[in-house]
Amino acid sequence: MFKTNNYKYLKAFSLIELSIVILIIGILVAGVTQSSRLVKRIRLITAQNITNSSPVPTIKDLALWYESSLDKSFNDTEEQDLFELTMWYDNNPQTTNKLNAFPPLVNNRPKYIENGINGLPSVRLAGVDDYLRVDQVGISGPQLTYFIVARRIAWVQDSSIINGTGPSGNDYTTVEGFTGFYEGGGGGMIPGRNSGLLCLAMSGTHPGNGNTFIANSIFNGSTNIVYINGTGYTPANSTGNFNISQIHIGPRISAGNPYIYYNADIAEIIFYSRALNTEERKAVEQYLSRKWAVKLTG
Repeated sequence: MFKTNNYKYLKAFSLIELSIVILIIGILVAGVTQSSRLVKRIRLITAQNITNSSPVPTIKDLALWYESSLDKSFNDTEEQDLFELTMWYDNNPQTTNKLNAFPPLVNNRPKYIENGINGLPSVRLAGVDDYLRVDQVGISGPQLTYFIVARRIAWVQDSSIINGTGPSGNDYTTVEGFTGFYEGGGGGMIPGRNSGLLCLAMSGTHPGNGNTFIANSIFNGSTNIVYINGTGYTPANSTGNFNISQIHIGPRISAGNPYIYYNADIAEIIFYSRALNTEERKAVEQYLSRKWAVKLTG
């Protein structure tokens, strides 16, 4: 009789212990979840502070600026993981004429990735038909500078991260357009103008799938020099004036039609309508390096 009662007490005690253990586990899981959210929030706020104090808007002749950490970069309702984006807003404070990027058709919408490059939001191009277009760009003259922060997901031969088109609608057969980091079969990155007729400057081997990089190209009116993560490559000749009517983020363009789509996460794109000097270039590179955790090699 004594043994039976003792067994009952032990059994009851075990159930209580089990309940306590379950409760403790629940508290710990909730704590880890809250902690993870807190870390993510701190990372985002830090990136926003870095952006708001960056040298980008203090350098003259800023033409457009897309970045993905600020609340004003996207529509509030679309800032959720894997949501389709209908607009990437231009954050250029130097003008009231904003050059917002948008998907021309529903099928072209890229996705908002919450935990993208460096754990921060990014814009994902799936490499099938996702792309954004910028109209009435109005960048003209012999000089141009642009910066891109991206992480390629998969290689798509002959694709291009960004490219501009002139009035003719071609990205590679006219002097006024440019091909932004076109990728050929050899694995190199070619930030060429006219894709073979005027400035076709190889930048060296692509950093590879899954590796975040900062790519920038500077046209000064006579030459174009390319930088990948701060390392400069051999300059190439570049003459003639730009007359960029549209900018496309994601596809190659021929006769106004998109084809061959880039597959990557894009974090930031910056354009200036002139050639930046060395001090200015390094200031922007250092800002992007700090924000997106990319080590500069140059």
